[in-house]
Amino acid sequence: AAPGRAGAMAEGGAELGLRPQGCFIKLYCDDQEEPYELHSISYKLHPTGVAVCTFNTPKNMNCLTNNQQWETFALLEHMARDDDVRVAVWTGAGKAFNAGADLKGDQTLMVPEHVREKMRARGMGPVPGDFVLKPQTLAFWDFPKPSVVAVNGMAIGGAANMALANFHDFVLCSTEARFMFPFPKLGFTPELGSSFVMPYLVGMARAKELFFLSDWLPADRAKEMGLVNRVVAPEALMSEAMAVAEQLSSKHPAALHHAKRIVNHHLRKRLEEVLDEELGTIRESLKATKGPPGVAQWMKEREEVMRQARAKL
Repeated sequence: AAPGRAGAMAEGGAELGLRPQGCFIKLYCDDQEEPYELHSISYKLHPTGVAVCTFNTPKNMNCLTNNQQWETFALLEHMARDDDVRVAVWTGAGKAFNAGADLKGDQTLMVPEHVREKMRARGMGPVPGDFVLKPQTLAFWDFPKPSVVAVNGMAIGGAANMALANFHDFVLCSTEARFMFPFPKLGFTPELGSSFVMPYLVGMARAKELFFLSDWLPADRAKEMGLVNRVVAPEALMSEAMAVAEQLSSKHPAALHHAKRIVNHHLRKRLEEVLDEELGTIRESLKATKGPPGVAQWMKEREEVMRQARAKL
């Protein structure tokens, strides 16, 4: 890392697990490219053409830090441009796949500023205040190659959507995987396109159950609902994911690209409008609820009301 970025990492990111991963990708700046060492995500391209991306900051449960988001964009762009990559596999290190929003707000960034400016200009970077992660959602949907997710542990909020809401083409889970959409606990509403995609995938009643009750969704239940392809033992997860990915890598890439595009097309054509509507709704909800602190206070007061009501029964 460049000296300035290394100092920033020592001050903030290192304590949350941000560290050099020992693997390099290409960053694209106009017509030029430059090597970059990943710090939040590990990356390995296998001879079969299967590229494995691992969220690798287990100290913070692989949550969606600013740097992780930038590296996710960079990886999607790198893999899309690399003809040696046939299939992408995404997973997490440690007990969590991804814990969702970075509640500590770590702003440490290792991707160079001049590259970030160019990436954001072409829609490949996070936007401040964008609770629905619109560019990241579109980048996953528009990734032109097959994508497999191997969910190793818990996935919360936006990360649950990244695992289940059609960001990937195949969803494999460990028996230890579980999902939660904690929106009403925080004053938020469904995001990352899930308000549109989830009812399409599981039906309106089940989607509202997931979003309104915020209960944990175990992997086997997610499979019963049609959100997951396979559930396997933890020790078999990556071998199963690699087997699926290698099977995909044996298919003609152009045929898979066009098949993926047309299957996604009927939802994709409305997705940008949905994301804008979701962002507006979240802002309205946060204003009405005063966000997580306001919800916490309301729930405390409501608990006392309910206690008194039960005492009268």
